[in-house]
Amino acid sequence: MPSQQPKSKVVLVTGAAGGIGLSIAHALLATDHRLVLTARAASLPRFAEAGIAENERVRLRALDLLVPEEADSLVAEIQRDWGGVDVLINNAGICYRAVIEHLTDRDEQHQFAVNFFGAMHLTRLVLPGMRRRRRGHIINLSSVGGMMAMPTMGAYSASKFALEGASEALWYEMRPWGVSVSLVEPGFVRSSSFENALFTEKSRAAYADPKRVYHPYYANMIGMIAKLMYGSFTTPEHIARRIVRLINRRHPPLRVAVTFDAHLFDLMRRLLPKRLYHRILWWGLPHHRDWTTPGEDPKI
Repeated sequence: MPSQQPKSKVVLVTGAAGGIGLSIAHALLATDHRLVLTARAASLPRFAEAGIAENERVRLRALDLLVPEEADSLVAEIQRDWGGVDVLINNAGICYRAVIEHLTDRDEQHQFAVNFFGAMHLTRLVLPGMRRRRRGHIINLSSVGGMMAMPTMGAYSASKFALEGASEALWYEMRPWGVSVSLVEPGFVRSSSFENALFTEKSRAAYADPKRVYHPYYANMIGMIAKLMYGSFTTPEHIARRIVRLINRRHPPLRVAVTFDAHLFDLMRRLLPKRLYHRILWWGLPHHRDWTTPGEDPKI
């Protein structure tokens, strides 16, 4: 049987210096939990700018998910000083803005290194302690992009699909040990985070040049996403409050859709025939009939 959940838990949050991660940090500061808030070294000053400082129950640490040794040292520190991680929130992530043809192997490896491999490495580090204590909670920040793929976001969706699959498998593997696994699935959130998307050399050139074959893809998708993000009723603070409630639940669910559109897409995916489902999504893409250019253009 799982051991009793402690009222105060040790919570490790990645990517906590901005966006949803910073909102999670602020929401957790209002609780009794002990917090380890991480960000890349260059982003650590953002904590001070946000009014977050270290104290007896808050630690601010540099963590680059591309450097596994940093994660190893951090988890060892938490184990030594606070007895281990009770809740791991894998929030850090990046998004490449590129059609599949504009991605290189290195781009895809970078996308997966942060969104998937980094999260899995941290998860493997904390699982032995959670199993030993027969309690714990892994919370992975997924996305509507983990439910469905959109043009110009193929690598991002692939990394989130991988995170969803691994999390579902882990849910079964950890159930006998009393360790919970949850996927938080936001859709469009009112923020400017989409502006942080990474362009590849080819995708940047195509977005900048209306004569390029793929230019309409980028122009229309970026415009649509900006409109949906800025027009969303859901804020990062709303997502953060849902995550805090999730931490406090005795039996947290595997999947938690936290925006209206996430609920809608999940419902459509489960209830509609697949052919109709994909046609509806295609019809919903802005100006999709204008995305093709007659003839073969060597500049893509």
